[in-house]
Amino acid sequence: MKNTTRRKFLQLVQAGAAISTLPTTHAALADPGPLTLWYKQPAVKWEEALAIGNGRLGAMIFGGVEKERLQLNEITVWSGKLEKSADRKKSYKQVSEIRKMIEEGKYVDAGKAMSTHMTCEKGGRFGRDSYGSYQTLGDLNLEFASIAGEVTNYRRWLDINQATAGVTFEAGGKVWTRELISSAVDQVIAVRIACSAKGSVTFNANLSRIKWAETKQTGPNQLTMTGTSLGQTDDLQFEAQLRVVTQGGTLSIVDGRINVKDADEATLFIAAGTDYILDFAKEYKGADPHAAVSATMEKAVKRSFAKIMSDHVKDHQRYFQRVAIDLGQSSNALLPTDERLRKFSAGEDDPMLISLFCQFGRYLLISSSRPENLLPSNSQGIWGDGLSLPWGADYKSNINFQMNYWPVETANLSECHTPMLRLIQANVEPGKLTAKAYFDAPGWMQAYTTNPWGWTAPGPGVPWGPFFLGGAWTAQHLWEHYSFNRDRNYLRAVYPVMKGAAEACLHVLIPDENGQLITSPSTSPENRFKTDDGQNSFVCAGTATERQIAWELFNNTIMASWTLKMDDDFRKKIEEAKAKIRPPEIGRGGQLMEWGKDWDLNSAEPKHRHISHLFALHPGRQISPHRTPQLAEAVKVTLNTRGDQSTGWSQAWKINCWARLHDGDHALKLIREQLKAVETTTTNYARGGGTYFNLFDAHPPFQIDGNFGAVSGINEMLLQSHLIAEDPSSQLEESYILHFLPALPSSWLKGGIKGLRARGGVEVDLAWNEGKATSVNLRPSADGRWSLFAPKGQKVNGVQAGSKIIPMKQKSDGTLDVELKKGTAYKLMFALV
Repeated sequence: MKNTTRRKFLQLVQAGAAISTLPTTHAALADPGPLTLWYKQPAVKWEEALAIGNGRLGAMIFGGVEKERLQLNEITVWSGKLEKSADRKKSYKQVSEIRKMIEEGKYVDAGKAMSTHMTCEKGGRFGRDSYGSYQTLGDLNLEFASIAGEVTNYRRWLDINQATAGVTFEAGGKVWTRELISSAVDQVIAVRIACSAKGSVTFNANLSRIKWAETKQTGPNQLTMTGTSLGQTDDLQFEAQLRVVTQGGTLSIVDGRINVKDADEATLFIAAGTDYILDFAKEYKGADPHAAVSATMEKAVKRSFAKIMSDHVKDHQRYFQRVAIDLGQSSNALLPTDERLRKFSAGEDDPMLISLFCQFGRYLLISSSRPENLLPSNSQGIWGDGLSLPWGADYKSNINFQMNYWPVETANLSECHTPMLRLIQANVEPGKLTAKAYFDAPGWMQAYTTNPWGWTAPGPGVPWGPFFLGGAWTAQHLWEHYSFNRDRNYLRAVYPVMKGAAEACLHVLIPDENGQLITSPSTSPENRFKTDDGQNSFVCAGTATERQIAWELFNNTIMASWTLKMDDDFRKKIEEAKAKIRPPEIGRGGQLMEWGKDWDLNSAEPKHRHISHLFALHPGRQISPHRTPQLAEAVKVTLNTRGDQSTGWSQAWKINCWARLHDGDHALKLIREQLKAVETTTTNYARGGGTYFNLFDAHPPFQIDGNFGAVSGINEMLLQSHLIAEDPSSQLEESYILHFLPALPSSWLKGGIKGLRARGGVEVDLAWNEGKATSVNLRPSADGRWSLFAPKGQKVNGVQAGSKIIPMKQKSDGTLDVELKKGTAYKLMFALV
């Protein structure tokens, strides 16, 4: 960011200006601008291609000069189907025996019983049975006429501020241009191909797929590809249409290829759909997609590319431009993105790359999770090449599905939360069957993962399969969405879902030898333990993770009941149960204990990628330096033992954890680890995480939750609002603590962020210099009370609305209580302490 641009940004943040006034730069100009990914060469492999998406329809752009490939996706293109025999119907009859084995210390036997009785009956193997996998829709292949002369000034780019991508280069005295968008307004991918010299655009185009698809001519300038996910008539059906509109030249179709010759320019339109519907009662089978896809295409082709582009940019920016961030200047900012990533990996400083990475995560969330999506963003967003993707690219509910949506509220993209919330609600009915089958429980349960086909059963293997609190964990998002928006009509609609999850949890909790409530049998996602007498197993009584998730679920359901002033009897039940849940414990090594007993130091895998027992710190709120300092220190011991190097998503989780521990320098160290250039796609569970050159997160392979988790972590470094100031029973609404700059790294000397959202429903702008807040502006979207927590070394000296000073109340915890009104802008004043 140039000096003048940066000064203007900080001035606007301090003045509380509207986000749309911030300067932007179009990617096609000589200076790509701070919100552009760009490269001097085409992509060689998929992890170098650039992603566009409109929420459901995506493409990966390779950018070849004479051969271009657009790998296409549609969010509902999945293999698999509803598996009616997933649950083991009588498993609950085995639970008491497994509990007895655990009580007697027979952990190996208990593990064998879990594998036999508490896994799924049928299915669950990604891409190999009825469980299914996310799949590619297919490819748009373009072959251009031979380019005369040397190719120079090549650039492949993605402008995330405008959600536009393209390729430009020069050859033979001509400038060639391709512009690509995936429009949510028109529900098509549109590609414009042009040249500076008229009559120079010559190419052929076709649609293809690896398997189970057929492409036919369906009009004078249109191809249609139809097929099924696995080649059977009862599989998911899909359709993609390609239509080409030219200015000048000729167009013909021969052997399934559209041939354009000597045109001035050409516009390609792609529309696609499937017969999927999110309806358990109808077994997820809807109408043939042909009519809907055809109607979309007919509407789009009546509009010019310029109009489609203009409407697309406006639509994208109404989400994207809510937030702007400046973490400092970078001497490498004008280099191509891959060169910047290599230099950053080698230790060079580039705070603007971190800003770009943060905003790129927001771009990916907008592009893969529009409110109208039938399905949420999966573990690859909406982008994936192949018929059986890593781990099915599904919705792992033991961390990855949730991490996808960690930043959605703080990053001011609340509407994009909707597809996740919708899927949670859709899984209640199948989840009732799972709760009944495995625990004879009321309410609903979802185990470690889900898919579009209502899968709530455990997986087929151990230790990962029989984790039964995935649904309880996802239910946290139902409350979080309310806490940022305070829409009581929404809360009233989702309260039965929260209650159902709480009912199941309440049923499975049992007293331990001290009368405290635990789960048993109990697991910690994908991890194993070794007992003091040498037993290796994965199931015990009372893992920390499950206790913490139950505590969080009860806490949120209690607050929802108070807010809605309903269901008093049930609220009292879970209030009593919550008070009895065994709290987090510190082990003999000073660590936060993961298991029901102090076995952590025996672990054969002390650097395991999952840190599930830190749920109480993040994304939960049971542990904090502010209120439970000893437990917070125990979390530090655990994090240091686990180490920083891991999978990409695990590194992202640790960014959030160190931010919650108010250690900005360690959080930044994790950001540097995550922004380490990675090229391999070979699966690595222990280390090797980082970022591909297209800025996709590397597990490896690609998993998008690492991108989203990093955004959440950066937001947490600058603003936190998860702690509640007072018991909600004493007031109409919960009062959240706004903690400004809680984990600011020492190297981020000067900067600002505009448009973050905080709980309670308030938009926040922050600017700082030399580690101290210089301005904070608040814009509440609802009336409410907040407690203000100043950065270290400062205190809030006043709150002002225009010329009016707002009264504040000093509280015993050092925060200041203030009441704010919807629609009023407030400015905070600070003083040193």
